[in-house]
Amino acid sequence: MQKFIEQGAYGERPGRTAYAFDATTLPEATKGLDWRPVRDFSPADEVLRDADLKRVFQAAIKHGYALVSPAT
Repeated sequence: MQKFIEQGAYGERPGRTAYAFDATTLPEATKGLDWRPVRDFSPADEVLRDADLKRVFQAAIKHGYALVSPAT
């Protein structure tokens, strides 16, 4: 499992977060943003910090990816 975030060319405007096994399964990024991998991501550590991510990971396994929108 990998974690990706939407960012602009200069790191501006972080957008959605996606979890996927392969970047090729990700949906199209929001206009003006690209999917960027989070290099230091550890699925086990993330689930320990936030148990709700278990459902997100299950959706990623089932559908190839799962999206999480930023809190507004």
